Amino acid sequence: MVVLRTLAILFVLVSTAHAQNKPPATASTAAPLTEIKVIERVTSAVDRSLEYLASKQRPDGSWDDCNAGNAVTLLAMLGRGHVPGRGQYKEVLQKGRKYLLKTQRDDGLFHSKRQAGAGPMYEHAFSTLATSELYGMDPDPEVEEKLRKAVKVIINAQSPNGGWRYNPQPADHDLSVSVMQIVALRAANNAEIPVPDQVIEKAAKYVRYCAHPNGGYGYQGPAQGAQTSAAGVVSLQLLGKYDDPSVPKTLDMLAKFPVEWSANGIQYWYYFHYYAVQANYQAGGKHWNDWHPRIRELLLDKQNADGSWDVPSGTAENAGVVGPNNIYWTGMASLILEVYMHFLPAYQR
Repeated sequence: MVVLRTLAILFVLVSTAHAQNKPPATASTAAPLTEIKVIERVTSAVDRSLEYLASKQRPDGSWDDCNAGNAVTLLAMLGRGHVPGRGQYKEVLQKGRKYLLKTQRDDGLFHSKRQAGAGPMYEHAFSTLATSELYGMDPDPEVEEKLRKAVKVIINAQSPNGGWRYNPQPADHDLSVSVMQIVALRAANNAEIPVPDQVIEKAAKYVRYCAHPNGGYGYQGPAQGAQTSAAGVVSLQLLGKYDDPSVPKTLDMLAKFPVEWSANGIQYWYYFHYYAVQANYQAGGKHWNDWHPRIRELLLDKQNADGSWDVPSGTAENAGVVGPNNIYWTGMASLILEVYMHFLPAYQR
């Protein structure tokens, strides 16, 4: 199994480079043989991060009072190939799953003790995504029932414009919340929970409404914000609109943003890189080859000795927003690195 996983990661690293008849990209322009070392470094970093996350689990199975942190942690473990009931983290995942499912209300909304924003839809979407991946790995009837109810909440909360907002009512919209609903719906569809075509088309129409003529997407209309531009590209890609003319222009725009350990115009650092790495991976080719070595090497360099990650100073992702113990940051950094590992269907090409 370990050998197969290693080969799968190596394939992801080199396949897009070979498609362009060029050597695989690394931090420099190293030969293909050095990619084995890259694999070892990435897997070692992720394994240490999961050890850290496991050590921070509470007795009730949670990591935080906000389900965004709980869902991200579960996704980070699933993204490394761990599953509930088996292996090193079988009890951690079982307890985490049990806690997350217990937070769902009768109407289908995943409800946190503490909200990350002005309403529950952001953490509901992350919870739905985690539930989709849990169900895809273990088609338990209880998980299926809860997933169907969660998806229904998202569908019913879609605004007439096609977007979503912080509260589960179809009245308002912004791209930062909408992208997470789109990722959750993509994962649910992968798990064979049907999503109506009209929901997909309305969502794509909304993302296009936010597109800037010169590339980029805005928060609630045409603009070129870093976070929302990465989110907009991923949204259209996961909605199947890979050929939309706004996608390549925005990828070219994103390529100009520095990948560095500072805010420098990026208010939500992990949010941006979580979507940016997916956008470039979905695009493949030059975009992927140019982007992934930079964020990979930066995260590998900035990991703490205990396996966790901090956040660059000057960003809005402070502990008061995302919760205690570096849980959210460590989970997000792990998910960024796990794009190589290809275990979560929602993020696959």
